[in-house]
Amino acid sequence: LASGPPRMPTTESAYAHVLEGHDPEAALVASIKRALAQPDSIWRKLLEPVTGPRTQDEYLAQVRCTLDARAASRDWRKRAKFWRRAAKEDGRHADTVTPSVSAISDVVEVLEKERREKVEEMMGR
Repeated sequence: LASGPPRMPTTESAYAHVLEGHDPEAALVASIKRALAQPDSIWRKLLEPVTGPRTQDEYLAQVRCTLDARAASRDWRKRAKFWRRAAKEDGRHADTVTPSVSAISDVVEVLEKERREKVEEMMGR
């Protein structure tokens, strides 16, 4: 270690490619990919847990997570549909805004005269 600065072949290779006119980001990625192919590379030790093979348990856990998220999304859509339908069924909820984008345009807010004038002034009318 005392003999000089440590060698960094990956960055040296990327730098050489940049000097040849390659895109810096592409040169760095290509150098890291080449380093991953070498068994003793620090890049391989660093990235293999992230990019390497998965166990059956890890795969099943991810599938379960995806299925749970889909089920939760379906459940929330069903709840929204139920309450939207309940709000529209009888007249007592006629003024209720439902979770529908199209119903937002039906909401009319009455502004005080002073506030309405300010809004119109801001809109350039």
